[in-house]
Amino acid sequence: MDKRPFYCYLDNFDELTIIIPIKNYQDNLNYFLVGNDEIIKLKITQKINLGVEIKLLANFDAYIDLGKVYFVENTKKDMSELYTGKIVRTELFDNIYSYKKHDLGFTYAKEGTKFKIWSPVAKYVKLELVDKENRKEFYNLEYKISGVWRAFIEGDLDGYKYRYLVYVNGKEQVVQDPYGKASNANGEYNYIIDFSKTYNITHMPDFSGNPLDAIIYETSVRDFTSDATIDFLNKKRYLGLTEENIKTKNGLSAGLDYLKELGITHLQLMPIFDFEGIDELDPDSQYNWGYNPSQYFVPEGSYSTNANDPYARINELKMMVDKLHENNISVVMDVVYNHVYDSFNFSMEKLVPGYSYHVDRNGINTNVSGCNNDLATHRKMLRKLIIDASLFWATEYKIDGFRFDLMGLIDFETMNELAQELHDVNPKIICYGEGWNMYSSNLADRMAHMGSKKVIPTIGFFNDKFRETIKGSTFNPKEPGYATGNLSDINVVKEVVLGSAHNRYMFKYSAQSVNYVECHDNMTFYDKGLYMSDDTALIKKQQLLATAMVILSQGVPFLHSGQEFFRTKDLDENSYISGDEINKLDWTLREENANSVDFIKKLIKIRKDFNCFKLKSSSDLEAKTEVVSLASGSLMIHYNDTCNLLIIFKPIASFETIIIPEEYSLLLGQEKVESNDTSEYSLKDIGVYLFKKGDEQ
Repeated sequence: MDKRPFYCYLDNFDELTIIIPIKNYQDNLNYFLVGNDEIIKLKITQKINLGVEIKLLANFDAYIDLGKVYFVENTKKDMSELYTGKIVRTELFDNIYSYKKHDLGFTYAKEGTKFKIWSPVAKYVKLELVDKENRKEFYNLEYKISGVWRAFIEGDLDGYKYRYLVYVNGKEQVVQDPYGKASNANGEYNYIIDFSKTYNITHMPDFSGNPLDAIIYETSVRDFTSDATIDFLNKKRYLGLTEENIKTKNGLSAGLDYLKELGITHLQLMPIFDFEGIDELDPDSQYNWGYNPSQYFVPEGSYSTNANDPYARINELKMMVDKLHENNISVVMDVVYNHVYDSFNFSMEKLVPGYSYHVDRNGINTNVSGCNNDLATHRKMLRKLIIDASLFWATEYKIDGFRFDLMGLIDFETMNELAQELHDVNPKIICYGEGWNMYSSNLADRMAHMGSKKVIPTIGFFNDKFRETIKGSTFNPKEPGYATGNLSDINVVKEVVLGSAHNRYMFKYSAQSVNYVECHDNMTFYDKGLYMSDDTALIKKQQLLATAMVILSQGVPFLHSGQEFFRTKDLDENSYISGDEINKLDWTLREENANSVDFIKKLIKIRKDFNCFKLKSSSDLEAKTEVVSLASGSLMIHYNDTCNLLIIFKPIASFETIIIPEEYSLLLGQEKVESNDTSEYSLKDIGVYLFKKGDEQ
């Protein structure tokens, strides 16, 4: 228990605050700053009565060395150690102590390993090094410049464990390396790794780099292979995604073979960096989606066959990426840079208390993310951590894209710099995220939300306007959208099917619009449908229509795994800890709805085959498209360029006759179509219908 007579905090390079319990306060005392062989009298500039405490604001005229221990002492000889306060959130602190080199963490060589860790306010830093026989040794790190402590330990340390002991704000704490790249189970120690010995990724997917050529499919490593009815050898593991010739009970493709047949270009994996909420030594005892960041450079251990073997974690993840690449599937990594799981034990917070998070006027962490902390990504060393981590995944693991969780809580300067750095590594990397505008303060002016779309033109946004208009309200499950029978927003439908970029309706380019009606968050489309109807056949027709609109609209199509065969989570709206039974990808539904899967395959192939679905600019959309709403509520889209396609989206099960130019014939129809001659078609049911100029039916 803290029994100091008063508490003192350094707020700037010449300012500090003293907090005195009112029972200890005397009005006639002087206060002095003592340390580094100096005694400096403090000038009290303001006294504030807080009721149970007195707050004194003080100035001083002296240079202060943040790496030294200082005390504040009064004329009664009461003394208290000076802790780091608001100084770490000043612009001057950020400018003085930003470190630009890319060598934080460990740098391994057989002759010896270099260690570097950033903490401008630490009074000392010790390295705890544990050899392969579990013998410990401790080494003092030396402070140099820019807040960086360093040590060089001779000898081949491959496979040694390490962590740090850091003295900050009056106590010594155990700290994992925020730049640690390998770990044992549950993040107890980091490991020194010789990455030249790890699995070598040799395959790269054949992708143009144009986001409009992407067809993104989201899944979880665990959910994809957890279904007990399928004989995956490595259930819930990285290696499960590498297994070929996996079949359903009746011999249909499952697993990796299914992804290949479906035709997607990008597999978006829910978090695969080290996260909390799972005991990595007993992962089946808990379930978690993984949006609980712990170690940003370390692969999640619960997806490995041996969480205590750092090489197994690294190699198995690399093998998974390489196998997907071999089958021409790019890998998108879902990253969470807006908050951390444990704000008190996050390594950066231990190293520099008060630096990592946004705070309100009272110095309390903001909670816009809903996770009791919001990372202050605009601070230089948080920005550096985010960029360095992303570059590491792009270079070492050959990750092909990044999806940013709650991207609207990340500043757009960070996102722009990050995108440029990633494209320098690999110009084909795609970047997109959740661009919700979540701040109500002036912080919103610098955040990477959809309102900032003009200043982050190379980054995509999940288009919630598309979702809400086509599917219906996410947060009112009984409220329908266009595909579920609500025709009132037909003018909005016309815009979102053109990538929300026609006349710059929402975006400058259609590539900024990630179109979707379902993802891991909230209810699946099928479950929402059950709130509106007990007619499951109707729900399936509506869902196929909505999915077809995702695939055939301008912009970037995004599918949630199982969406194509009507995935359900038993009406669970937020299944982040709901267990395998709710979250598993149920491959029996793939069998039951094989015809629907085949239809989606055809739609994906059509999108790939016809460039008219990849119009980028507002001028192209204006010149090459015509969108007409029919009296029935159906929507007709004509692409009048070299593709010469005509599409009809029909949301209502009512009879209507469509006159199609004679040179067009039916390319694909969701439901049966009757035609009395070459130009008159009778449409009776909900569905999507494609006509191609000059083709045979």
